[in-house]
Amino acid sequence: MDEKRCILCNKPYNYKYEMFGRGCLDNLYDLLGFSKSPRIIWNKELNLCTKIAWKNHKFFLNKKKKYALAQKYIALTYLNMMNYEALNDIKEQISNDIKKIKVFSENIVETVSFSLNEIYKLYNYTQKFNEILKEVKKVIWEEVDEKVAEGFIKSLSFIFDETKKANPISYAVFYSMQYTFWQIVVVGGILNNKKLSSMLLFNSLSIIGKKPNDLVIEDDEITGLIIKSEAFKERINQLIKKYGENKEEFIVNNEVPKEDVLIRFEGGDLLYALHNATMYVKAKKDKENKWNFEIEINDTYDFTDFKDLKEYADAKEGKLRDIFSSTLNNLGVVSSEYGVIKTYNLKIKFKTKEGEF
Repeated sequence: MDEKRCILCNKPYNYKYEMFGRGCLDNLYDLLGFSKSPRIIWNKELNLCTKIAWKNHKFFLNKKKKYALAQKYIALTYLNMMNYEALNDIKEQISNDIKKIKVFSENIVETVSFSLNEIYKLYNYTQKFNEILKEVKKVIWEEVDEKVAEGFIKSLSFIFDETKKANPISYAVFYSMQYTFWQIVVVGGILNNKKLSSMLLFNSLSIIGKKPNDLVIEDDEITGLIIKSEAFKERINQLIKKYGENKEEFIVNNEVPKEDVLIRFEGGDLLYALHNATMYVKAKKDKENKWNFEIEINDTYDFTDFKDLKEYADAKEGKLRDIFSSTLNNLGVVSSEYGVIKTYNLKIKFKTKEGEF
């Protein structure tokens, strides 16, 4: 008998079945909750397809329709086990195709094109992903060295496969795994002590078809971090010298030279959160002849801007610095191409006065 390949696992077999090898056939009985066929049943594969047809309340189907129905039903079972919201439309389409398989229907509708082998591989990817996540969630990041931390992150790099974008089913699965990964980055502590970075990344994440809202931040902890930064102090002093000398008030907005409003932070949370930010200022002296400022920092959150972080990252930054500036950057660029990490505009608004920085 000529060698055939199982349409589920793609391994060769030379048995009489048309679709599955013996091992996969036995596993499918368990997966679908069917009792094993008694030995007197000669064709256990056809028997499985008949059981699937009966479970879907379809009787008297010919063999061709039974086999087509079985493939769709098995595919739908694996997709349901993956349990990703991004697969809902695909699952609904396959369910509708199953409904259209009837005794007197002329054609077998193929709204969604798929191979069982590809769906089976996607299921195995998600199983591997979930097992690694269990271990990642146990890590106390501030207590591990850089190599260990990077090893955990790189162990998940297989979910950032750009070749999976072409197929709608694999795209939905890999999109969902990446979305979960970045949620872990935010919530699980990889961005340790980086409140602003976490906030901006979290806002950028959205499920397929949804766009993030632009963000306005008026948070005392974050603005306090900005006010204490050397970059802020240096920029404010430059603006006072250039625009405020011998004046009671001045405004710095988008009408001034661009180099006057650009601000680049030197390290820590601000470095990873804000890359090509601009700072607009309204300044006015009070009765004590001290400057009072209204500050607005604007930026576009775009993960691809991380590509040059390593060039200007503070050498004194913590032990996870290189991971942020290299490994996570590369993964973030891929997720931007998938549309998992989306671009939006943000503003940070606050007031301060001379003597507070």
